[in-house]
Amino acid sequence: MTIPINSININSIKELNPDNITNPASPTSSGSEGSGSGSFANTLSGYINKVNDTQVEANKQAEMIATGKSSNIHQAMIDMEKANDSFELMMQMRNKIITAYNTVMDMQV
Repeated sequence: MTIPINSININSIKELNPDNITNPASPTSSGSEGSGSGSFANTLSGYINKVNDTQVEANKQAEMIATGKSSNIHQAMIDMEKANDSFELMMQMRNKIITAYNTVMDMQV
């Protein structure tokens, strides 16, 4: 099932909506964090760990399919696509952060 890009409401995506984001580095957080809580490095590290966990789970699913321990190919493919999409999003975010850093460093004071 393919969803057209222009039909996705970006604000409905939990990971991209600042009003709904909880600090992934803090496993005990259950609600929305107030503004200014946590550091950028902790938040970024938490999201990188989440992407890594997604990829590890997809690799486990693929290994189970390859060894015959599972026959749920559909779920394995879904997990692999989620891992791929989250990795691509993380790489685009990294590129934007580097571009922003370079822009700030090129500014004259």
